Amino acid sequence: MDKRDIRIRVLRQLRTQKEEQRRRKSAVIRRKLVRLAAFRKAKTVCCYVSLPYEVETGRLIEQMLDAGKRVVVPLVRKRRLLLSELRDADDELRPGAFGVLEPRPEAHRPVRPKELDLAVVPGVAFDRRGHRLGHGGGYFDRLLARVPRGTPTIGVCFSFQLLDRLPTGPHDRPVHRVLSA
Repeated sequence: MDKRDIRIRVLRQLRTQKEEQRRRKSAVIRRKLVRLAAFRKAKTVCCYVSLPYEVETGRLIEQMLDAGKRVVVPLVRKRRLLLSELRDADDELRPGAFGVLEPRPEAHRPVRPKELDLAVVPGVAFDRRGHRLGHGGGYFDRLLARVPRGTPTIGVCFSFQLLDRLPTGPHDRPVHRVLSA
């Protein structure tokens, strides 16, 4: 199966998953993540802002802000993901590129990838070796290429998104670990 076929099949499953299941599984994944040593010791964490069908990250972001972590979220500018520190999700986020919530321009506080202690990234699908399949724009692959190799990167997904093996290309960047439920 090629990337396009996998993307279509998994996106269909994501969009038809019951909301109660999505919330319950997202909570399980969040609990797994916060128990990791890499998460506990991280001071600056990059976390994507979830779309309605993805592993939900709103509660995780609030939990990190409440715990005093420096929360960093991506935003799209000129076909590139930039990073911005988030201090108040309710006040600072608004719909941006592709309908994803991102900091409004006056709330943009640039962060360099080398400042991250941990990155939590989405994917349409992942494989057991950490390779990820996104929506096809290469945004997160280009971002991950700028994150220092020693910085832990964690993909989060629902169990049906975790496949044995994905087709990969030269620009694909694997994550260090995948958490699923």
